[in-house]
Amino acid sequence: MAIFAFHPWTKNSRTSSLRKMSTKIERESLPCGSGENFLKILVDPPDANIDIIAVHGLNPFNKQSHAEATWTSEGKLWLSDFLPSRVPQARIGLFGYNSNVAFESSTAGVREQGENILNHLEQIRVNDPRRPLIFICHSLGGLVVKRALVHAKADATYKRIWESTFGLVFFATPQQGGNCAGFGDIVAGIARCVSRNPGNTFMAALKSNSPVLSTITDDFRQMLEDFQIISFYETRPLGSFGIIVDHKSALLGLAGTRERQIPVDADHRDICKFASNEDPRYRLVEDNIAQMIINATSPTLHRQTSGEVCLEGNIIYINGRSNTITQAGGTNQSIINGNRNRTGQFGNKNRCEVDGMSNTTTQVSMDATSVLLMGLRLVLDRWISGDKGNT
Repeated sequence: MAIFAFHPWTKNSRTSSLRKMSTKIERESLPCGSGENFLKILVDPPDANIDIIAVHGLNPFNKQSHAEATWTSEGKLWLSDFLPSRVPQARIGLFGYNSNVAFESSTAGVREQGENILNHLEQIRVNDPRRPLIFICHSLGGLVVKRALVHAKADATYKRIWESTFGLVFFATPQQGGNCAGFGDIVAGIARCVSRNPGNTFMAALKSNSPVLSTITDDFRQMLEDFQIISFYETRPLGSFGIIVDHKSALLGLAGTRERQIPVDADHRDICKFASNEDPRYRLVEDNIAQMIINATSPTLHRQTSGEVCLEGNIIYINGRSNTITQAGGTNQSIINGNRNRTGQFGNKNRCEVDGMSNTTTQVSMDATSVLLMGLRLVLDRWISGDKGNT
């Protein structure tokens, strides 16, 4: 992108570059026409069992096909050219939106584009709204997705999207703000003044300690334990700008069981571009995404939306959040994947397998008579209370 040709070594050189930039914008005609919202399906297998949606980052100079170019190197779009051979049952799509801060800018910021992606997803998932969902995001795209999920949890219209979202893959997303957002905001401001286009919240969201970023971070903090997360971060400088989103900013700081933190030998622009499926960096990315997909579609866990339980004899399979499970009898078994679930087992030969955070399990060995009395008590309590929750 042309913005990276500037040389902000000193205050004077930065000012000089900005003046040249302003003159150049006035002299040249402005690009036009790609500021549209869309969700494009790249791969659509008939037996799809998971949806993967890729969301791009900033597009400061309104480059055509930026949604595709973000993930493309030497004509290879790895989302459609490489990944399907590893995960043939994945439906893969691209979300495109107006993320340019200089040209063809709209007033729609992070919140509005988050709602846009929810609307598009609702339309394409109408035939299978419970299908597991994984988002793959570059830079600003991660903030848009985080804001979308906060909205989805609060809005009944989109709640199934939140419930179905299993994992988030972040490529250099500035969870704590980016190092070059301040300078980029100045450049974008000059371009908007010259082109007389309105501003939006995109650059504010990228600034460290900005109110917009703080709001997104605070709202999303309550949901951190709801998803599996992979955070890829850059380790190479982007020319004279250095590291754009450093290690500290790119990570959420969760436990290893919840967030995989993986360095990539690339700069901010190329961290999610791969020209060959033999590239070691791509192998690293593919292996981790493939494992997340395996976890999301595991048949032994009977993945369902939050709060649903599958009973098979005296075995309970549950995938969800904040469920309460009670088993009484002999040879009880529970297989649980999720957060904040409570399990109580009363009887003999109890077994409970748990994967998640903040789960609790209580196991009590009891003889047959005690188990029968416990079961009758549970039935009576439910009948009296009229509880229709999950058991």
